[in-house]
Amino acid sequence: MKINISVTNQYGYDIAVYPYNNGALPTKEAGVVVSKLEGRGELSVDSGESGVIEVPGMGSLVVMFLGKQKLESYHEKGSEQQDDFDQCEQMALIRYKTTELYWRFPTSDESPSLEISINDLGTVCCNKTSVGSLRQVSIPELFIPPVFSADPFADQSEEESQPN
Repeated sequence: MKINISVTNQYGYDIAVYPYNNGALPTKEAGVVVSKLEGRGELSVDSGESGVIEVPGMGSLVVMFLGKQKLESYHEKGSEQQDDFDQCEQMALIRYKTTELYWRFPTSDESPSLEISINDLGTVCCNKTSVGSLRQVSIPELFIPPVFSADPFADQSEEESQPN
């Protein structure tokens, strides 16, 4: 199964769209350039793989097709009546800067699709999906465990200041 992402570019710069499969750095040959001002392109992402849309001056948008994995903290836990979102088997995560969209959709023979456009200001807009639904979620970009000391020398300097 794969998902298809169609991209419309209304921005004043060309946009690079490329697969980022198996964690290998992509080559220019593997990507597609979506021309500025009304260019169109498409990206297909297989289950377990990712794709990247590079918006000049704005950064990268990554589409991760995570298959049957769920972000458990974003589902109704213990609810007697689950909604359609919770019952969809497949998951994709779309991350852009500090905003994430969680896309869930049912398993099917047809590839689900998502239409994305980049407006004249470089803002990424998710226009519509062929199936399933999107929810905005918040996932931290950096996790600092509670045992981490912000100042690793704090204990050392206290020890040095005490007389022997």
